[in-house]
Amino acid sequence: MPQLTAITRFPIKGLGPDSLDRIALSANKTLPMDRAWAIENGPSPFDERAPGHVKKKHFLMLAGQAELAKLNCRYSDKEGTFSVTLDGAIPVTIRLEAPDTHPALFDVLRVLVGDAVRGPLRLVHAPGQAMTDIPQPQISLINAASVRALSEKTAQTLDPLRFRGNLLIDGLAPWEEFDLVGHEIRIGGIACRVESRIRRCVATSVDPQRGEIDTDVPAALFEHYGHMDCGVYLSALEDGEIALGDPVSLA
Repeated sequence: MPQLTAITRFPIKGLGPDSLDRIALSANKTLPMDRAWAIENGPSPFDERAPGHVKKKHFLMLAGQAELAKLNCRYSDKEGTFSVTLDGAIPVTIRLEAPDTHPALFDVLRVLVGDAVRGPLRLVHAPGQAMTDIPQPQISLINAASVRALSEKTAQTLDPLRFRGNLLIDGLAPWEEFDLVGHEIRIGGIACRVESRIRRCVATSVDPQRGEIDTDVPAALFEHYGHMDCGVYLSALEDGEIALGDPVSLA
């Protein structure tokens, strides 16, 4: 039976992962603290007086700044802190809710991405609205077998982390996740609805360890499969906890 093999969230959009053994889901919500914050790259339509979803082009992101993957990141849920390390230097730690601590992070980012900084940087947050690529409160799921199949086609081992999914499952056939669209599945004891396939952009071409573009993943998907999709979006239908090793099945 397919199983849940990884749970990952990205507290700040475009920056590194936070891996978990278990997490509590809420109906019609994203994974808690996933893309809860984003780094505004120069002026944008984001309005802190009426915060909401803003298109990703207004933020620092891997699709535009591959170097972001070079940062070693660590998030503390208990402390509400986020730490980054570049090239083994002393870690820089900020408190997400304390804007006076943010300039230290921005200094690291300016060194890292250079001319890609378009103006003042600002860490923004919209309560109740994740800074994901889509406005809907959904959770992304990756099929490990599909990534392995694409790896074989490209003759390169592709780390599933480059798809920056929230949930990784193993035990399905390659691309079988697409057949689940429109159906309900259970992850452990939690019912979810599979909403749609995920169309991939150049961010998936970035090696998550080296912070460099090494494979044109969207082009490879189209060449070998006639589409540029990998993974699916889910909606949680009820509250409850999921954990590594949970079985995944049709509801």
